[in-house]
Amino acid sequence: MHQVSDSLGIPNYGPWYFNVLPGQNEIEEMGKIHSFLYKVLSRPMKEFEGEKRLEFINYGSTQLVYVLTVNGKQRYTILISQPSTKEDASKLEFDHLSKLSREHKNVVCPFYYFKDSTDPKRELYITPYEYQARCIGVDETKLGMWVPEPVYHFVEFSDSAREIINSSMIALLISFYDENSKQGIAQCRFDGGDFMITKGFSDTFLSYDVVLERMKLIAAREFVTMELEDYIQLLRSELKEEKKDSYILLGQKLKAEIKEEEMEKGIQLGFQLREQEKGKKLDLFHHRREYL
Repeated sequence: MHQVSDSLGIPNYGPWYFNVLPGQNEIEEMGKIHSFLYKVLSRPMKEFEGEKRLEFINYGSTQLVYVLTVNGKQRYTILISQPSTKEDASKLEFDHLSKLSREHKNVVCPFYYFKDSTDPKRELYITPYEYQARCIGVDETKLGMWVPEPVYHFVEFSDSAREIINSSMIALLISFYDENSKQGIAQCRFDGGDFMITKGFSDTFLSYDVVLERMKLIAAREFVTMELEDYIQLLRSELKEEKKDSYILLGQKLKAEIKEEEMEKGIQLGFQLREQEKGKKLDLFHHRREYL
C-alpha cells in the first residue's frame, strides 16, 4: 500500500490538521495514526484485497477523513479519531449511524469499526464513499457546500436553495426521532458538515424531492431523550437563539441564520416524512401477513 498521499480534498496535508492534547506532539500523533491505518488495512478483508491508495480528504474537531482506493476503482471513506477525541467517541457514532441507517435511507451506513488493542483511544470506522459528495457548511456567514474534488472549493447557496436546504435538514432531524425510545439526535451541526448532498445536486429545477433524495446525515454524535413535542420546542428555541448558555440539539450557535419560515416549513415537512415512513411500515406489515 502506498503511503498516505497529499490531499484529495483539502490541500497541503500535514500535522496542522491534527488536534492534540497538551503533552501530545502533532508529528508523533500523525505517525501513530498512519501506523494504525496501515495495521487495519493489512488485515485480510475481502473488500480491501489488492493495490491500496490512501488519501486525506477532510477533517473536523473529532475526526480525520481519508479515502481508500482499492485497485484503482473501488473507494471507501475512513473516519479516524483525532488525537484529542475521547475514547469510544467513534464507536458511539458508528453505533448511532448503524441504528439510524437501518430505519432511514437518508443516513450513511457504516460497515466496519476498529479499535487499536494497544491504544484504546485510537479508533476508526469505514463507510461507503460518495464521489464528489458536497458537505453542507458555512464559509464565514455564508451557507453553502464544500465540494472536495477535483479542486476543493466552496459554493454558496442561492436564496431559494438555502431555504430548501435548511428546511430539509430540519425535516430529516424530526423524521429521525424515535418514538419507541423517545430519542432524537443531539449535537447536530447544520452548518458544520453533518449533512451532505450527493453528486447531481444543483440549483437547476430545485425542489424538496430533489434535495431529500440526495441529502444524507453523515454524523450522529449523541442522542437526547425527551418527548417529540419537547424536542421540537427545544429545536425552535435553539434555532431562534433563545438559549444563550448551551445548545443541546445544535451543539453550538449557528454561524448562518435559519429563518423562522424555513424552520416552520422544515417542521411541517418532518411530520410529513414521519407519516410516509409509518405508511411504508404498515404496507410492509400487511404484505408480510398476506404472504404468511
